[in-house]
Amino acid sequence: MEKITKRFPGVVALDGVDFDLKEAEIHALVGENGAGKSTLIKILGGVHKPDAGTITLNNRRVYFHSPLDAQLAGISVIHQELNLVEELTVAENMFLGREKRWWFVDRKKMRQEAASIMEKLKFHVNPSEVVKNLNVSEKQLVSIAKALTYKAQIIVMDEPTAAITKTEVDRLFKIMKDLKTHGVSVIFISHRIEEIYEVADRVTILRDGKKIGTYDVGSVSKEDLIRMMVGRKIDDMYPKYNTPSSEVIFKVVNLRIPGKVHDVSFEVKRGEIFGIAGLVGSGKSEIAMGIFGAIRAHFDEMYLYDKRVSKISTPVDAIRHGIVMIPEDRKSQGLVLILDVLKNLSVANPEKVTRASFILDWKRAKEFSLKAVEDFRIKVSSIQQLVKNLSGGNQQKVVLSKFLYKSPKLVLLVEPTRGIDVGAKVEVYHLINRLANSGVGVVFISSELPEVVSLCDTVLVMHRGRAMALLTGSEVTQENILKAAAGVEVA
Repeated sequence: MEKITKRFPGVVALDGVDFDLKEAEIHALVGENGAGKSTLIKILGGVHKPDAGTITLNNRRVYFHSPLDAQLAGISVIHQELNLVEELTVAENMFLGREKRWWFVDRKKMRQEAASIMEKLKFHVNPSEVVKNLNVSEKQLVSIAKALTYKAQIIVMDEPTAAITKTEVDRLFKIMKDLKTHGVSVIFISHRIEEIYEVADRVTILRDGKKIGTYDVGSVSKEDLIRMMVGRKIDDMYPKYNTPSSEVIFKVVNLRIPGKVHDVSFEVKRGEIFGIAGLVGSGKSEIAMGIFGAIRAHFDEMYLYDKRVSKISTPVDAIRHGIVMIPEDRKSQGLVLILDVLKNLSVANPEKVTRASFILDWKRAKEFSLKAVEDFRIKVSSIQQLVKNLSGGNQQKVVLSKFLYKSPKLVLLVEPTRGIDVGAKVEVYHLINRLANSGVGVVFISSELPEVVSLCDTVLVMHRGRAMALLTGSEVTQENILKAAAGVEVA
């Protein structure tokens, strides 16, 4: 790709960017949110057309007018935004447009082949399940499996590890290395710096739509890589300065979610960062959804600041009690994509942008939105920019700001750093520390073990819907979490 330029209303997403890929290479593409990574690979995948620049594939100049053109040329893309048809089954999604036929669509054969692929990848997802019933992590595994069935020459993976656990990540890296031995090239986008050094051969850094440089991974240090990505040095990757006390501010007894969570109890202390970890399908995300009223849940007792909570049937009930959730899937659960930044922030905070409780004050709404953009360092051309046109990380910042401005008593953070860059992650970690120290109850749910171990004072480890271990202090290690998540008792 040579001199690739792409403009959107009010912003230059790419400014004369060069990118090259060798045969049988894993080439990492890194940069902050809004640096242009996803735009570059959407151009390669035929989603966008460049305003300037050329693409050459196997010494032949190519022009992609659609994603199908790119697929036919041997390019398969796993986009950060999961492209699955929610109403179809896993098997139907995997073979969409390439259905197995014998006078009719042979769904049985598709299910069998999908099951075989899942078994080879050791992805535990039912091929007959309707995709809308899967959680975000399971949908990510389906997208990976679907892309790998195309037998492509080039596979682009945009944040494929963001929603899956260390076990699935290790499996994916093995697959990527196997693909390389068969001559397949992989473009790998990730905000997890340690993954770049684990699997990539070369790395290209983008910043503000421009190429900063391309290096052999072994020739550049992590510190220099981060500095080139964010334009500054980051001294402490996992800041921690919360002060836990013995005062219990949240307690739930025997939380049950039919088929997902079985009699889970825990309590959160003032100043504590309480973590929940587990493999895909363990029920960790469902715990937050149940407490927030987003899915049906039952419990024997729940207390928040010594006040008994008798029932939470909907998110509205939860918010009235002072409970908010940063959801795992920002697109379907956290944002109204067709609205702009101002309206997304305002609709969640009517008390801050209205007069007499019901008349929208546009001046107040504008001031509130501009403050949120500044406080959370959201990269926008204006507060009138549509949320769907923001980068994934900046969308996540909008979600964080719209819920945290509600002055909550308990915050349920589900994968809050998913898809955001290293600089923004550090900002989120500071925010979590400040929330805990302000007396807000903090429940931190993450698949990223280094941040769980570094930030959390106590970690509840889930295994197949049940609490397998409660780790505190020096017990909170990656080894102990992985053991318990796999169903092994921790001594």
